[in-house]
Amino acid sequence: MKKNLLFLIIVLILIPFHSTLEAHSGRTDSSGGHNCSAKSIAKGLCTDYHYHNGGGSSSSGSSSSSSSNIPKEPSGPTLEEIEAQDKTKGEEDGYSVGVDDGYNGAKENETIDTSSNAYQEGYSVGYNKGFEEGKKNLNSEKEKAYDAGYDAAIEGLKEAKHSENDLVQASYKEGYEKATAEIEAAKKEEYYTTGYEDGKVDVNNEPKDTKTIFIESYNKGYEKGQKELKDQYIKLGYEAAFTTLEYKKPDLEKEKYINWYKDGFNSNEEIDKIKDEAYKLGLNGDVYDLPKEYEKSEVIFSHHFEIGQKEYEVEKKENTQQTTFGLSVIFLGWLARRFYVARKIIS
Repeated sequence: MKKNLLFLIIVLILIPFHSTLEAHSGRTDSSGGHNCSAKSIAKGLCTDYHYHNGGGSSSSGSSSSSSSNIPKEPSGPTLEEIEAQDKTKGEEDGYSVGVDDGYNGAKENETIDTSSNAYQEGYSVGYNKGFEEGKKNLNSEKEKAYDAGYDAAIEGLKEAKHSENDLVQASYKEGYEKATAEIEAAKKEEYYTTGYEDGKVDVNNEPKDTKTIFIESYNKGYEKGQKELKDQYIKLGYEAAFTTLEYKKPDLEKEKYINWYKDGFNSNEEIDKIKDEAYKLGLNGDVYDLPKEYEKSEVIFSHHFEIGQKEYEVEKKENTQQTTFGLSVIFLGWLARRFYVARKIIS
């Protein structure tokens, strides 16, 4: 009996405490309320001190005088605290947006529509910091993408999708195209050299089943080689004119070589000057004197000197005959005059 009575007393004692706990959920004070946390303020759930589960009013019908005697807790965060919270939240949001904009190459925009100056201030600081960080990340990835594209082309791989970011992908493409252009330039030079060597020996091995740009490079090289080959035969003909009195058809492998040789022979205008000087020297009756610069053309010089000299001898002989005839005429005239005078005297 005593045990039952003791249990009943304990239950009656605990009932009021249980009611109090039910009425004040969470971390509440003795008045049944508490200050709004910064997280709840940011979520818009509350703004200052408030009550839970009917706290702050008497459920037992107690007098208002007894309630007024309960000390009140502070009403919530100060304005400075709220502004600090807004600034921190703005800086976090701005940084996140700035990183994305900087990485994606968007136009820098550090402003946002808001009624809180503190939030705007924090947003601007965070955005600028995030924007620079995003740009740094973008530039780093662009450099890596450029190298990856360049290496892919060097290895003969096909151009691939490297990144979802258009700017990063563009750098990959730039590197790939740079290496491709260098490879093509090297191959063009190789084909050009081959064509040049073929042209010099007059063997045309124009490549087939390759890009047009490589065929064109080969042909350009071949044309240059052919020109040099032609110049060689023209020079042979030109030099032959210094030592040959008349053109003689050379014994060459191809007809075009002969034509080039003949063109060179006929184009030598220096030989005309040598012929003219040698001829005048002989025509003037001067002593034969071969200039040093004409030594390789001695055959031609002496030949035309002799032509001039012969004409000089003929002219000299003609002049002598004319002089003799003139003197004879004069003498005969004088003699006839004397005979006439003598006849006059005798008669």
